[in-house]
Amino acid sequence: MWSGAWWEKVQKLLEEGATLVPVILASNKTQLSNFSSNKSAWPVYLSIGNISKAVQRSPSSHATVLIGYLPVSKMECFSKAKRSSSVYQLFHDCMRSLLAPLIKAGKEGWRWSAPMAVSAKCIQ
Repeated sequence: MWSGAWWEKVQKLLEEGATLVPVILASNKTQLSNFSSNKSAWPVYLSIGNISKAVQRSPSSHATVLIGYLPVSKMECFSKAKRSSSVYQLFHDCMRSLLAPLIKAGKEGWRWSAPMAVSAKCIQ
């Protein structure tokens, strides 16, 4: 992701000392318990595009963090005609809630201090 021409173009638009921080989201269905009636959920993971793929894919690097779970529901409380749209609405409402803290950071950026005592403004 970080080697694209668009990255350099966007980076030049930012103020001096700021850096672009693209957000990568991932999810996959997982079984929560073998003991309680097949409960499952979709965990949502977050990583950033400034990290190489090799590091992101290595579990020991801790480059991906769990930010929450999406519920899995058959929505049987709704008629068949409304069930599909209800599932979509639930997904979008849950994602909006999970990602709400990123909205302000995406618009205004945030100050981040690196381990080597370097401070940088980050924009997503």
